[in-house]
Amino acid sequence: MGDSHPAFPVRPARRGVPAALKLVLALLLLPLQAVAVPEDAVLMEVRQVAVDPLNRTPVVILAGGGRLLPIWIGDAEASSIARALQGQRSSRPDTHDLIGNLLKGLRATPERITITELRESTYFAVITLKAGRRRIAIDSRPSDAIAVALRTGAPIYAAPQVLEQTVRLNDPALRRGQGVTRMMGMHMQDLTAELAKLFATELRQGVLVAHVEGASAASAHGFRRGDVIVRIDGRRIRNTRELEAALASRPATGRRIFRIRRDGGPITIVVDPPSRRKR
Repeated sequence: MGDSHPAFPVRPARRGVPAALKLVLALLLLPLQAVAVPEDAVLMEVRQVAVDPLNRTPVVILAGGGRLLPIWIGDAEASSIARALQGQRSSRPDTHDLIGNLLKGLRATPERITITELRESTYFAVITLKAGRRRIAIDSRPSDAIAVALRTGAPIYAAPQVLEQTVRLNDPALRRGQGVTRMMGMHMQDLTAELAKLFATELRQGVLVAHVEGASAASAHGFRRGDVIVRIDGRRIRNTRELEAALASRPATGRRIFRIRRDGGPITIVVDPPSRRKR
């Protein structure tokens, strides 16, 4: 049994000029009018890419300042962010790889990306670049900005006024939801066709590890974002309900043997009971 993510209201992603074209034009048309970036913005972490169970739309979830910030995005952007989170490389550069290559070729460094405001159900973001002695602020969709940040190592921030409209991590609204669970610092949910596509797995059943908290027991045992749990102690696992039922029973040895699929191949992770772990 564990905590889960809330059922967030749907907020559509912003649509506009293709990100790569916008970036190139912005750099070619210097100087640019400055875009305000809040100085008191809050550092955020990309928690996971999931699928909204209500409308099957991808959503990227950020966490920071004691709050969760969900942003609904398109399929292509979700796949791009998921690949970056897993450290996967495409055989050919996608749009966000291209942006990273352009920035490197132009010797422009992304210093930060900031989600600046929520207006009429649409989030807005700014990519702050450093090119020589100049700092350039470029308007961007949050999904594109996040994908670029994950590829370039730029920190991600959110303005305080944006976070005021989100959900606190200790809010009662974070009640248990269907198909989502947490244990050992792992956030997991039922594998669906949409999630399988985002995480590039051919499996259609199992429990997807959507996020592994830093310095958690799951991280220490080697679990990774994108792992799909298919068996525990020889028992087939098709969803979070079966996972929790398997964990409720006590194995004779005290050890838990997890069979997972990672990058298309089988992996075994053995979790010893606390008394047997090395101190």
